[in-house]
Amino acid sequence: MTRDTATRGPEVLVLVVIMAMAAIQLGWLLGAIPLLEPDEGRYLDLPRQMVKSGDWVTPRLNGVLYFEKPPLHYWLTAVAIRVVGLNETAARIWNVVLGFSGVLVVWGLARRQGGAPAGLTAAAVLGSMPLWIGLARLASLDMAVSLFITLSLGCVWLASRAAGGRRGRLFWWGAFASAACAVLTKGLIGAVIPAAVAGLWILATRRWSLLRDVPWLSGGAIFLALAAPWHVLASLRNPDFAWFYFVHEHLLRYATPVADRQEPWWFFGGVIVLGCSPWSGLLPAALGMAPGARTWRTLREHSDTLFFAIWFIFILVFFSASQSKLIPYVGPALPPLAVLMGLAVARGIAHPGTTSSLARWGLAVGLLLVGSLGAILAAAGLGHVDQLGLSGTSTPWLVAAGAVIVALAIFAMMAVARSRTRAALVGATLVACVLNLSLASLAPRLAEERSSRGTAEALRPHLADGDMVYSYRDYQESLPVYLEQPVGVVGAVGELGFGASHLSPSERMRRFPSAEEFRSTWDSPARIWLAVGRNWRKKLAADRLEHYVVIWEGRTRALLSNHPLRSAVSKTRPADSVSAPPPDGVRP
Repeated sequence: MTRDTATRGPEVLVLVVIMAMAAIQLGWLLGAIPLLEPDEGRYLDLPRQMVKSGDWVTPRLNGVLYFEKPPLHYWLTAVAIRVVGLNETAARIWNVVLGFSGVLVVWGLARRQGGAPAGLTAAAVLGSMPLWIGLARLASLDMAVSLFITLSLGCVWLASRAAGGRRGRLFWWGAFASAACAVLTKGLIGAVIPAAVAGLWILATRRWSLLRDVPWLSGGAIFLALAAPWHVLASLRNPDFAWFYFVHEHLLRYATPVADRQEPWWFFGGVIVLGCSPWSGLLPAALGMAPGARTWRTLREHSDTLFFAIWFIFILVFFSASQSKLIPYVGPALPPLAVLMGLAVARGIAHPGTTSSLARWGLAVGLLLVGSLGAILAAAGLGHVDQLGLSGTSTPWLVAAGAVIVALAIFAMMAVARSRTRAALVGATLVACVLNLSLASLAPRLAEERSSRGTAEALRPHLADGDMVYSYRDYQESLPVYLEQPVGVVGAVGELGFGASHLSPSERMRRFPSAEEFRSTWDSPARIWLAVGRNWRKKLAADRLEHYVVIWEGRTRALLSNHPLRSAVSKTRPADSVSAPPPDGVRP
């Protein structure tokens, strides 16, 4: 047996354990959690309507045109719907597969750069990182675009190491193809980010000869063959698609507050610190792996590590400069960060010194943060955290989970103090996994406030053909999925504005009325169903919709009708004589 074979066996075993832990975290209670508003309802309704209509070119949300994003992820989910049915698993399964694949990709990249310790550490970091696991469990586009950008830039880096030839050309083709898939998933950032990162790296290291190795013609042909057809077809079938998609959804959304998603410039820094715990403590050591820009020669000597640093920093700066910020946007920055963390730890193991100390004590700080989160979960289990909807309620399993998190964090911090790096890494991985499983176990409870499943289940037994269903003052995006039909929206057109503008005036008023326009419909003899959300009583009073029947009421959502049912609680005026059902009277 060769030495390489002897060392490869334990590495494979550890990798299998890491991937098994990642699979457990990704799959835990996956189909038991209701669709969360707004993303999961939206990204299941779009493919649902594709399957139903057979139109795979023009996306429709709630029955109207929707061109905010391209359709690759919709197509993938449509396939899942046909295989497993229209349910929560179909909405999430592809992101689970993509998130799992991302951990393997990061292992391969880090191992190629820093050897087995770097690869295993990077895989453990990404495979237990709360933000990565959360994105992989959520039905949204961000996990897909994160993986495709990772594949594209990973292929660029591998092509640069291949020094031309057939192998290098294959990597370049992979980079172009992956960028095209990223564009088909979430638009132009799928090409802009890989091109910018690669360009900045070439500029910083003066590796101009690399540009001669790029198969521009064949690579460009692959990119256009994959990315262009849908854009052309959508433009031909919808004359105003190009302006809305390219100008409004790309340029204006990035450069102006048109999307109403503004956050401070440091927003994503906070997201990284909290979302990557306990590994966020390794961030200073990870960035310390990239050399300072003292001389071009220094940069060239560390060009491989610098590639991952530029990749992480550019994405963080790019989205921080945007006028539209949401937590999942930072997803493409997590794989290079995991690689850098793996390299920092591996170097600390091999060469104890400043980097080792920075990594060890940074990890201790991250563990302290996670230990604090464990204490908060234990307090929530005792009923002392109202924000989780558990105030006054004892949840023994959550108390136990919080205690385990605190104990594991303490164990790992003690290992750090004793310079037992491998034990500290094992402890940090375990504590992150327990945290992720605890949050996933809480999700069904938390989802009651962010899903329309309870409303739909209460409505379905009473819903007759021809009945109109409306979402009031807030488009509840999972409602059309659970009811398998479009719903009207009162006083909140929002992201449906583009599609609503293509309806006839009478149809627009019927489907998307203002509160004032809706009043005559509500007062009509026809049966109307109204799905309402938080603070709905105050909103109804402000809009002078004073007569209603409470059919079902949860903690923050309710189902109303304009005509009474035999078993319903009727209310025609804001009168004290009528008592509403308890907040948790009916549960989905």
